[in-house]
Amino acid sequence: MQYVTIKKEVKKENGKVVYLVPALTLKNSQGDTKQKIAHPLGNDYFEFESVEEAIKSIELSGFKYILPDGTKPLDFKENISKESLTFEEMVYNALIEKTKDINSSVVSAAISALGELSDIKLLDLFIDKMGEDNEAIRTSSINAILPFGNSSVKKLLQALKDENWVRRNSALIAIQRMIDSESVNVERLFEPLIEMLKDGNTIVKTSAIITLGKAYKFYKKQKDSVR
Repeated sequence: MQYVTIKKEVKKENGKVVYLVPALTLKNSQGDTKQKIAHPLGNDYFEFESVEEAIKSIELSGFKYILPDGTKPLDFKENISKESLTFEEMVYNALIEKTKDINSSVVSAAISALGELSDIKLLDLFIDKMGEDNEAIRTSSINAILPFGNSSVKKLLQALKDENWVRRNSALIAIQRMIDSESVNVERLFEPLIEMLKDGNTIVKTSAIITLGKAYKFYKKQKDSVR
């Protein structure tokens, strides 16, 4: 099975994030363009405003996709006949498929349901979805990440460097909530958070300031408790 790579790009003119999918142009016998389809060998591009739209265009062309971060979709169906699927595989397949739905409420519900599974393999999916424009999807994704606590911090710190400011801000919100629940080692947060105070986005910078304050308050609380 061939894969089509989704490329994430930030437009210089307005800072808007778009997702590019290689496309192959099909022409008729007169040489006129008939249609474009997503294709790994395409020398043209589709441009989409969301990764879900990019994924859908690839799947409609019969290919699998590689996300902008280089990861492939979770797919428990490869090399497994439908009859041999376990209940676990059936549930995962069904819920993951619904995270690609065009309806944001459906996506949000699917992420919430996947969060109930407490499976660390789903962390990359939650990190990706917390960068969506839809608030319900972001909230569900953050809620799904929180139970992982320290196990998710490395990924969240990586997300602080993402070119999508929404994902950076969501990562900060997730870290804030972990600090509030005292489920994170705050000492590893100080340097990344101080670096985030230089962020070019005012919303992200404001979140970083609040998160740093919370982290230091929790740190002082821990120190005082051992005296």
